[in-house]
Amino acid sequence: MSNRKTLYGYTIQNGTFTTVASESETVKNIYDWYCEGSSYLTITNRLNSEGISYWMDNPLWNKHKVKRLLENPRYTGQDGYPPIIPEKTFRMVQCIIGGKGSKGASAEKSSPTKLPITPSTYTYTPTATVLRNNNQINHGLDHPDNPNEVIDLILQGISIRYQCLNRQE
Repeated sequence: MSNRKTLYGYTIQNGTFTTVASESETVKNIYDWYCEGSSYLTITNRLNSEGISYWMDNPLWNKHKVKRLLENPRYTGQDGYPPIIPEKTFRMVQCIIGGKGSKGASAEKSSPTKLPITPSTYTYTPTATVLRNNNQINHGLDHPDNPNEVIDLILQGISIRYQCLNRQE
């Protein structure tokens, strides 16, 4: 079994990244569905039930693939990739991801310490450090040899994500 060599939605032609029309449409749908409130698992199930293949050697989607796709800024046109989704949509998704807590929405609404952070007052642009931290956390959750180390990574992630917030005036 091989892994994808390029991001979902792209191929390499003449040494340049180009979009794959059907996959690009799927990427847009994934971002739209997530903005509409669908979870990683709901999106995964929808993609698999509609027969949308992730990769020929590994056709099934899982929630980790969906999560990584949603957190990847290259879909906005970074690092030589043509844009598939607008920067504004990407930032909105990052705000939604960053706003989801482990206690759920009902606990969030009743929390007296919840800050009034909305997409219209702040922008969020993750750095390479944030993406590395996310990968380390995912790896730690997949291989929970040292739970305290994973907790430390999550706490570091909170701090570095907060540093990526930019207040809009």
